[in-house]
Amino acid sequence: MTLKNIKNPLNAALKYKKPIGVLFTIIIVILIYKNFVMSATPTPQEEKIVEVEIVKNATIKQTANFIGTIRSRQQTALTAKTNGILTIISKPGQLVKKGDLIAKIENEDIERSYKILKEAEEIAKSQFDRTNSLLKSGVSSKNAVEEKKSLLLETQKKRSDANIALEEIKIHAPFDGIVGLFKFREGSQVNKEDIIVQFYDPKSLIVEFDVPLSVAKKVENGEQIFVDDKEYRLTYIQKMLDEETHMCPAYAEIDCPNCVIGTTVDVGLVTQKKQSVIVIPLEAIFLRDGKPFVYIVKDNKAMITPISYGIRDKKRIEIISGLKEGDQVIPFGHNRLYPDVAVKISPKDLKDPINDSKK
Repeated sequence: MTLKNIKNPLNAALKYKKPIGVLFTIIIVILIYKNFVMSATPTPQEEKIVEVEIVKNATIKQTANFIGTIRSRQQTALTAKTNGILTIISKPGQLVKKGDLIAKIENEDIERSYKILKEAEEIAKSQFDRTNSLLKSGVSSKNAVEEKKSLLLETQKKRSDANIALEEIKIHAPFDGIVGLFKFREGSQVNKEDIIVQFYDPKSLIVEFDVPLSVAKKVENGEQIFVDDKEYRLTYIQKMLDEETHMCPAYAEIDCPNCVIGTTVDVGLVTQKKQSVIVIPLEAIFLRDGKPFVYIVKDNKAMITPISYGIRDKKRIEIISGLKEGDQVIPFGHNRLYPDVAVKISPKDLKDPINDSKK
């Protein structure tokens, strides 16, 4: 290859060196513009769809929550008054009237004693009547009559005591109610004071619960109470500590056909009530650095707003400062929001779920 042949390609390359450099410079400028200048230019912000709730004045009630037990206001344990063999008259679950015979404690000694004393009373009365009749005809004396009378009175007293003992072997319904399950089987030997059966009135129910002193000081009889979210009134609260529980016993009469006696229920006792105050859902509040905030919609943006709050119920909370009536609060979805982000209210929204309480 000659020197001339080598120089020709070099000359050709040198000929295009300047245009190639210009082109390379243009490419570099375009890349720099795209990566730095265009990235620094703000792009239109995508609006976030949010739901809002209109802030309004409402009534709010703060409750203290307890666990209560369903009881029958009329319930009792029927016990044996003597020893003997159990005979069941009324079946468990049977509805009986006051005075109906529920069970009987068979005791031969008591029954035999009553039978003997009843016969003795009849004999003593017959002898007294005969002696008294003879006195009128002059055959008998006053002393004999007094003797027979004294014997009759003594026999009547013994028969009366035997009758009381005989009645004690019978177990009667103390009021209209339901017979529970018997503690002993038919024919079992039972002893005096043994519990034979529970007896209760299913139509007269109460819920019993214990209230700490700090709460008991704030409430009175007739205060509003919720049992499994159903409203009642506090029937009675004892303003004295129980020696065992160191709490104040309380109860409320309830109407609960489906309640099972002995079961536990949630009890909410109203301890404070405020009317015409700013109220929002509890879930609308979030914390930042330990301080409470909410998001509101203003000028189509989510604005973070500090607040202070007061009393609360299960779902709502009173706002003391930071909000006013008519504000649009964002109740949830805070994790996808940040201050001044553009938002758009859901078309289905602008609702008012915070209803004034009529209770």
